[in-house]
Amino acid sequence: MSRWLSLGLVLLMVACSTPEVKRTPFWEVGDSGVTASLRGLSAVSEKVAWASGSGSTVIRTIDGGTTWQEVSVPGADTLQFRDIEGFDANTAIILSAGLPAVIYKTTDGGATWDQKYFSMAEGTFYDAMDFWDDQSGIAFGDAIDGRLLLLRTFDAGENWEELPFEDRPQALDGQGGFAASGTCLRTVGDQDVYIGLGGDEASVFYSRDRGASWQKSVTPLDHGASAGVFSIQFRDDKTGLVVGGDYRADSLTTKNNAAFTTDGGKTWTKVMDGLEPNGYRSCIDIFEEFVLVVGRQSSEYYRTGEEAYTPMEGKYYAVSTSKDGKAAYASGPGGAVARLSFK
Repeated sequence: MSRWLSLGLVLLMVACSTPEVKRTPFWEVGDSGVTASLRGLSAVSEKVAWASGSGSTVIRTIDGGTTWQEVSVPGADTLQFRDIEGFDANTAIILSAGLPAVIYKTTDGGATWDQKYFSMAEGTFYDAMDFWDDQSGIAFGDAIDGRLLLLRTFDAGENWEELPFEDRPQALDGQGGFAASGTCLRTVGDQDVYIGLGGDEASVFYSRDRGASWQKSVTPLDHGASAGVFSIQFRDDKTGLVVGGDYRADSLTTKNNAAFTTDGGKTWTKVMDGLEPNGYRSCIDIFEEFVLVVGRQSSEYYRTGEEAYTPMEGKYYAVSTSKDGKAAYASGPGGAVARLSFK
């Protein structure tokens, strides 16, 4: 495959035309008021975003990132909320990693939190969740007895049901997800959902019926105990990207850290040399003509029509484009938060 053909396929991920005025994106740093490791992030709108992380920390902004308010779950200091889903300024759902495995929901802006799921089953470790709409969502965790854990809700997170053991995807021995940004699971459209794994194989499980049945594909990303698929995002129901690499190698992961699909995840093709991000990446999202990728050591953007990623200032775990497509936010270590701006 020629370099230009590969580049053309990558460009299917973003808007088809380049703006007349070329803008330079940068992360405008905010003050979260917390020092937690913020791996969960959900941008709702231009004004509203939620983030979550270590020490039961939850924060939100309702003024476009100018100020952030801590709305953490009281009495849950040992919990790590690795993923969060915001629905509006008042409603959000958080998912913990490790034990106890819990899901909380707020409908009053974080003033109070109601527990919606609880498990102390040995080996339980949930990695990520996502929603198709404001009623229907799915969460997944590492395999127990060879099959991934799967939870679904169809009543806005009020109740969660585990899928029967025989209906869950069967992972290889030692395979698991990475609860690095809450994006190794992505819902797409009304029915599709994707789960990325690492370990002995950097594979993707995908479902066309909201998790009722599953198929598997294998990506060319680096794999191992600390390597694999860390984040997934789709432009439409056919074209998508996965990023990852080896988080223990960080900037050394430059050759097999990104792949793309044009057939809805059935097959994955390695991004050609020179077109990949410059290092391990824990999260990817798309904002207008930009592909945004972040990692704990650096971040970058790719713009339609260019031949390589461009470095950005900032070290983040997660990036999230708002549901209305009008803003993008980032969160990371030490309470780091930022909003995408342009020069």
